[in-house]
Amino acid sequence: MIMLAVMIALPAFVMGAELSFSLGARRAVWAALLGGAVLATIAGLTGATGARTRQSTYELITEAFGTQGARLVNAVLGLSLLGWYGVIAMMFAEALVGTSPVLRSMPLWQFALGGCVLTTATALFGFRALDLLSALTSPLKMVLLLWTFYAALRGGWGPVLDFAPGEHRSLGTGISIVVGGLIVGAVLAPDVARFARTSGQAAVGCAVAYGLCFPAVLLLAGMPSLAAANKDLIAIMITLGLGLPALLIVALTAWSTNTFNLYAVTLLGQTVWKHQPAWRLSLGAGLVGACLGLAGVSQLLVPYLIWLGIGIPPIAGVYLLNAMLSRRGKPVASWRVDALIAWLLGSGWAGLSTPWGLQLTPVPAVDSILVSALAYALMHRFVPRAQVAAPR
Repeated sequence: MIMLAVMIALPAFVMGAELSFSLGARRAVWAALLGGAVLATIAGLTGATGARTRQSTYELITEAFGTQGARLVNAVLGLSLLGWYGVIAMMFAEALVGTSPVLRSMPLWQFALGGCVLTTATALFGFRALDLLSALTSPLKMVLLLWTFYAALRGGWGPVLDFAPGEHRSLGTGISIVVGGLIVGAVLAPDVARFARTSGQAAVGCAVAYGLCFPAVLLLAGMPSLAAANKDLIAIMITLGLGLPALLIVALTAWSTNTFNLYAVTLLGQTVWKHQPAWRLSLGAGLVGACLGLAGVSQLLVPYLIWLGIGIPPIAGVYLLNAMLSRRGKPVASWRVDALIAWLLGSGWAGLSTPWGLQLTPVPAVDSILVSALAYALMHRFVPRAQVAAPR
């Protein structure tokens, strides 16, 4: 339920519309399902690892990359989460303003800042608040999406199935869009899955959320866009006379998604600043995220997503292999050179394989995970001293 609350988000609505408009209805369904299968596999493995070890993502990263190397990795992850926080804060403000002529006359920054205050206040209460918020909002958001889907398509499926994309994109590109849009969440799955009773339950929960629920969200947002020939789901809801539901879905999606982002950043901060209380880290992260949003980070969304697809997936490849190959309780090194090299190799492959024509799969994020995991396994086997011992 927590993962579903994060998935039903404003960026997912944009992604679902873009997927349907660029691929058409039939190929969008295949792209959503195949991309979801890739995400389900990754999240199932990372979630099961979190449940088995009872460790957060950042603890797994520390064991894999070393105490000092983890600071570098966590800084990259923290920056990506704060960037998403700022993007969603501005999407929330822009969508909220579009729901009513009265709200349109008010400054945009006030809504963005108000949303940041609300999510920060919720995140201060930690996992229990996130659990309660998800249990309350996830079913309601799904009902609102289904309601919009029914209202938009009650005139028939003809316009949806007959839609011809203006720009032709390959199925592989569509799968990459799906995977890249939520790969950070799959990498961070241990943060939630570590509370599952068993690793099997964690794997099933992650697989269902990413393999079935996320594709459903994309299609529930994308198909009405084709029916109305409009990529803006909120505008479609208003056109259909669903003004109050539109207002609710904007508020609830931004609230739950950005609360999770702050929760994850707080866990990261606790591994870097061990003596700082969680409430202070949540408050600081909320302030930084709000500043990024107001500074215009949402205008850099496309290059930001490309950067995430290159730099983030190999982290999962390394920490998964480390959790499988390493013995628990061993002293943690300051720097794990083998892990850092594997991360760089995976990222480099993701960035260069497409222009060089060296793709292993149609999805660069999957390539980067495979390359980083293989590189780490080889160095772990043949270069056992490729790490710097940490002083005790």
